[in-house]
Amino acid sequence: MGSVTGAVLKTLLLLSTQNWNRVEAGNSYDCDDPLVSALPQASFSSSSELSSSHGPGFARLNRRDGAGGWSPLVSNKYQWLQIDLGERMEVTAVATQGGYGSSNWVTSYLLMFSDSGWNWKQYRQEDSIWGFSGNANADSVVYYRLQPSIKARFLRFIPLEWNPKGRIGMRIEVFGCAYRSEVVDLDGKSSLLYRFDQKSLSPIKDIISLKFKTMQSDGILLHREGPNGDHITLQLRRARLFLLINSGEAKLPSTSTLVNLTLGSLLDDQHWHSVLIQRLGKQVNFTVDEHRHHFHARGEFNLMNLDYEISFGGIPAPGKSVSFPHRNFHGCLENLYYNGVDIIDLAKQQKPQIIAMGNVSFSCSQPQSMPVTFLSSRSYLALPDFSGEEEVSATFQFRTWNKAGLLLFSELQLISGGILLFLSDGKLKSNLYQPGKLPSDITAGVELNDGQWHSVSLSAKKNHLSVAVDGQMASAAPLLGPEQIYSGGTYYFGGCPDKSFGSKCKSPLGGFQGCMRLISISGKVVDLISVQQGSLGNFSDLQIDSCGISDRCLPNYCEHGGECSQSWSTFHCNCTNTGYRGATCHNSIYEQSCEAYKHRGNTSGFYYIDSDGSGPLEPFLLYCNMTD
Repeated sequence: MGSVTGAVLKTLLLLSTQNWNRVEAGNSYDCDDPLVSALPQASFSSSSELSSSHGPGFARLNRRDGAGGWSPLVSNKYQWLQIDLGERMEVTAVATQGGYGSSNWVTSYLLMFSDSGWNWKQYRQEDSIWGFSGNANADSVVYYRLQPSIKARFLRFIPLEWNPKGRIGMRIEVFGCAYRSEVVDLDGKSSLLYRFDQKSLSPIKDIISLKFKTMQSDGILLHREGPNGDHITLQLRRARLFLLINSGEAKLPSTSTLVNLTLGSLLDDQHWHSVLIQRLGKQVNFTVDEHRHHFHARGEFNLMNLDYEISFGGIPAPGKSVSFPHRNFHGCLENLYYNGVDIIDLAKQQKPQIIAMGNVSFSCSQPQSMPVTFLSSRSYLALPDFSGEEEVSATFQFRTWNKAGLLLFSELQLISGGILLFLSDGKLKSNLYQPGKLPSDITAGVELNDGQWHSVSLSAKKNHLSVAVDGQMASAAPLLGPEQIYSGGTYYFGGCPDKSFGSKCKSPLGGFQGCMRLISISGKVVDLISVQQGSLGNFSDLQIDSCGISDRCLPNYCEHGGECSQSWSTFHCNCTNTGYRGATCHNSIYEQSCEAYKHRGNTSGFYYIDSDGSGPLEPFLLYCNMTD
């Protein structure tokens, strides 16, 4: 091992990265076929159409039939044009045009994608939250190369802005090729165990690559261990990935032998995420999506100390001892390779090296939830309750970074008053108010603005108000008085409409910004498609069927160990005890020399000197003799 030079290791690492990219990307180096022009009419759909000759089927690039492109009935930001590619494809570029010979064109748009036609994800170019620039006239074509490419069956174009002297008008093309993949579905009780020949293992090289998609925030993706407590584990915790490597060397203190790296965030979004782990000697690269961690393992880290088996999706053997809490992975894995071996293909062929434990299937059929994003403090979702029951009840899940905001308001029928559910300082507050009576308050949960999904249920009956958060019942408050509570009013989620609507909705701390899903009223699940189509309730400033939350602390722009916190729209660096200040803890609070302290009029004494300013060197304590 010692004879392998650093340069050779770097070359090997580079080669292995290139090989993996080629495997992972399929044949993307020759992947520019037009995919839309040959699609049947049924593959096109839209939010609405201005007339039958403005339908989505006329939205093919350079076509002049019909009215020469798609235009919706009204031009607003809730319109979309959708294409179904028939199967998952790799999409490498998109192109747009306006309506032929018209004043209708789109000047900026969002591109969304989905495997199922549900739960859309916004395509972000280099983590930008903005959309694509569109067209400046009706007929010129604007192309965009997608880096990275999209692997999806459904694409949706959402116009953001359009020619102010015309209306929304689009013709489109997307380019790419077929996407081939091997998929396995694990149900949270199953796993794959791969046993391999020790001759196949290189003492200096180890490469694992896979993609996963899940609704669960926790689960084991892979685990391998040896007889002395050595192990390497890839684990989802709170929707982040942790790579744990323990060399198990008794002669070293445990702090130096355990490597604990974390990457990624919000990974329980039911979309595919890619993982690559490369080990060359003590050099380890850990990559999740576009984020990479490179480190040098300490101690005698050597996978030759490990057993010749690796498990995916769980830790199957009950005799194995691991000191951390874990649960099996529940979701889908795709293109799972261990040192070039296609693990899923071996499992499909029922090869003896692979033991499938529990219920394992080779297609991805994960349940789909339809989230909704409250984009601004003016967002709201107003839903009627037709049940007529003697109870006000609702359940939903939410995720946010904001500490405050209205989650739900419901007006009480027959008696004036209302029930409020809102976030305040990261806690859930429930407030029932009736005229002439003191309000009943319940507080539940803590740090609910952590970006995780949290479940809430509310029930108000004749003499009883109860609230549960994440399955934990908060202390229930008795209602004051014997008055009957009837449902049948309007439920306002996330905020209140403008006062001109005449609603009695009130929000003490402004609107909610974040995502909700699995909303039900009086035990009945709300059909958000009907809401989107305008046949149920009403809403403002929502993105339906997508959770638009993003982690502004990934990557972490806070330097020198500054702690990153965030809201829906900004991030903040806490520079306390770092020795630095500024928006990203970049500027040293110490002078760079004794001379500088002397110029400030300081007398002789001990001072912290930061010789390289904001550079990597730590400040050090020095005695400055100011008499020299």
